[in-house]
Parts: sequence; C-alpha cells; structure tokens
Amino acid sequence: MSDMGNSVRHYDWCYVSGRVNVLECCLLSSNFFERLLSTDDFKDVLANMNDTPLKAYFTHAKHLYEFEKLLDEYYYNRLYEMRSLSPDSAVCDFFLIRNDFINLKQFAKSKVLGAGAGAFLWGTVSQDRLDDIWQDRVSILPEIFKESISFFKSIINRISKESIPFVIDMIFDGAYLRYMGSICEGTGINVIKTYVKTFQFIKGLEIMRRAMSLKIDMNLFNQYFIEKFDKGNVFYKLTKNTVWASENTLRKIFVETHCNASLQGLLLSNLSRNISFQYEVATDNYLLDMLRPVKYIPFGPERVFGYLSGLATEVFNLKLLLGGKVHRIENNLLRERLRRTYV
Repeated sequence: MSDMGNSVRHYDWCYVSGRVNVLECCLLSSNFFERLLSTDDFKDVLANMNDTPLKAYFTHAKHLYEFEKLLDEYYYNRLYEMRSLSPDSAVCDFFLIRNDFINLKQFAKSKVLGAGAGAFLWGTVSQDRLDDIWQDRVSILPEIFKESISFFKSIINRISKESIPFVIDMIFDGAYLRYMGSICEGTGINVIKTYVKTFQFIKGLEIMRRAMSLKIDMNLFNQYFIEKFDKGNVFYKLTKNTVWASENTLRKIFVETHCNASLQGLLLSNLSRNISFQYEVATDNYLLDMLRPVKYIPFGPERVFGYLSGLATEVFNLKLLLGGKVHRIENNLLRERLRRTYV
C-alpha cells in the first residue's frame, strides 16, 4: 500500500489533520529554546512562555518547581485529544505503550519485592486493571502483556532476589520492543512502519549498549531480554559481538537489517563512545528527521504521527531545560543534550 493509501481512508483523517495543522503552529522552535537557555531569572523564564501554550500551565514562578507534572499534563492532554479524534488509535498508542510496560514493571516489582509501585504513568491501561492483568483476568489486551507476566512467573523461583529487578526490566523491555514491531502495521503507511522498525532497532541497541557498559551478566541478559526474539533477529547476532569490536561484523548486520548508509554511519560512530547521551541525542535527532516530510501531507495518520513525535521531543527539551534552570545546571551541559525541534 502506498503512503497515501486509498482516498476514502485518508478522508477519515481530515478533521484530526486539520487540528494538527493548527497545533503544529504552536510547537516551539529552536530559537525559543536558545532564548530559554540564555535566561537565568525565573521571571524571565516565565516571560519567555507568555506567547506559548505553556502560559496556561506556568502562571507563577512556583510552578517551575512542578515542571514535570505540569509538562506531563500539557503533553498528555494533547496526546489524548489526538487519540479521541483519530479513526485509528494505533498512531497515538505508539506514544503510550511504553508507559504501560513501565507500569507493569513497577507493579511486578511491588508484587514480588513488596516495594512501592512508584508513580503511575499515563498509558492505554488504567491503574485499576494492573492486578487483573497480573492475575490473568483480562482478555481484551494485547497477548504480549499476558505472555510477559506468565514468562516472569515461570522463572521467578529460579533467580536470586537481587536479580529480580534486572530480570523484570529485561523481560518487559524485550516485550516492549517486540510489540513495537507490530503496533503500527495495520496503518498501511510506509513512513510510519519504517520509522517504527528503525525505532525498534535503535532502542534495542541502546538497551544492549547500556547493559554492556554497566557490565551486566550477559548470560542473564541473553536469557531474559533475547529469549523471546526470533532466532534470526538482529539482536541475537549482536549479542555474539559483545565487545562491539568488529566494525565489519556490525556493518554486515546493519546491511541485513536494511539500515541506510547514513544510519549505519551514525550508529557506528556513536556505539563505541563512552558517553551514552551522545548516542541518544544523535539517534533521537535521526528519528525525528525521518518524519519531517510528513508535514507536507495534507491529511492522514502520518500527519498525526509526525506531530506527536514533534510534541514528544518538545516536552523532552522543556523538561531538560526547566529542570536545568531549577537545579542551576550549566548551560553548555544542557545545550549538548537538547534534541532538534520539529519546526
């Protein structure tokens, strides 16, 4: 199916695409973030927000100390609005499913270790359904939720208490990445499917890279993160190249996974660096750049998907800078972690 799909289906997206066209005009530019970086006084920070949608959320300097909560409200209000207006929620659920898996991880740790469940994140599954999922009393949710919990319960008596948090993270991180490969398949939109596959690959490498840099027991990693992936999956091949030593091996794997030359170069230049945020900044920028052309599509799911990606990046940058201002972090440290903006 082509990116434009059939016209009948795309006409269903006219109203929400029109709403996106309005909201895109309110997204913040790189110039806004540069101005925010240059301000130190909280009054000046607030003044910079006066001509933006943030004004409704930050009306007093004290609100800067609640920036995470308020920015979550700002982000999820728009995300759920798009979800309610969209003919197919999959393009919006992509931005929510990660929170579902985080909530499940926290819930599993609280059940097994007696620890607090932590703050509940906005997702597609309500908080009061978590125990139903844990007890296998829910049938309408994606099968992968139940599979992950069942897998964890089947091995819990074979692992040490100290390993439980790590094993839970690996099982649910693996499940999340596998689910990413299928969540937007039904849209039939090539640019979204390509983006999701690239996202899955990049984030999987990020998880593996972090495990290696932390000197995690790779036997545990392979058993609980890699276990449920298909035998021919790229992550199986990469675990055999555990020291990231052979560039030729990596290039061969990247070619097999249809990485284009620019992505190959980006990954190879950043995987070996000791500073993990450089990899994350570079790959996040690459992913957002993939979606820039959809701004010129009048209506369709890709238009909504692109806007939500831009909004997610905007909120990340806002949390980074407002947190930096509150905690008096040096501007250069903030600037090198900023992502490129969508507008």
